[in-house]
Amino acid sequence: MGLSKLLLNMTLCKTGAKRLHRMAARARRAELSSELRLQLGGTVLSGLFKGMVIPEEYSWGDSDVIAKIVGLYESDLREALLKTVERAPSIVINVGCAEGFYAVGMARLLPNATVYAFDIDERACAICSRAAEENNVSNRIVIDGLCTTDRLAKITDRPDRTLIVMDCEGAELELLDPAKVPGLAHCDIIVETHDFVEADITMILQNRLNTTHDIQRISQGGRNPNEIPELARLSELDRWLAISEDRPEAMTWLACWAVRRSE
Repeated sequence: MGLSKLLLNMTLCKTGAKRLHRMAARARRAELSSELRLQLGGTVLSGLFKGMVIPEEYSWGDSDVIAKIVGLYESDLREALLKTVERAPSIVINVGCAEGFYAVGMARLLPNATVYAFDIDERACAICSRAAEENNVSNRIVIDGLCTTDRLAKITDRPDRTLIVMDCEGAELELLDPAKVPGLAHCDIIVETHDFVEADITMILQNRLNTTHDIQRISQGGRNPNEIPELARLSELDRWLAISEDRPEAMTWLACWAVRRSE
């Protein structure tokens, strides 16, 4: 066997091993999600959204349900979300709402706010609607499908303090454009950027918004399942798998705080 063929075979073996490892990890995580959901129930146990009821249905995968229930889901955003509550927006726009974790969670935290929740997945919208009903906030949540720049411009064309929470797999590059949505200038924005979908999204958005916003860049950091008593009886590997968010790379968020002349 020639050297080039040997190296190719070794590469294929490594690739196959990685794929099998990922499949096994996902299979075990699925088992843990089912088992722990039954043990822990469907109510968030700690963190900012403590007491929120998580719907039993998911629109994608297992919706990181255990990380949500134990209060560790996207815990990197905890301080930014607390700051948004202090700034008391009367309008919240959640683009990429999935099952309603942020749409419903923010509606619970901001009892005087109207929440607009968007998702291109009809199933996600239906589950989000049920989650709103289960958490008694359905009268303040407007659920819709595709969010366009025109729709976003219309909602933000008012002086109300507005918060945008966005996770839409790269579509943030289209939507967060001040030339198309002038109202962004007075909106606080928390957006997950997807540079693995299209390169330099983070940098482009920073450049677009830096004249109207104070921008905080948040990098994905650690979360510690050992802090959660309900997970203590699991093996170490299972504890980490249970709260894994299975991301393709370390993620980045931008927390953009609107700078108002009156402030």
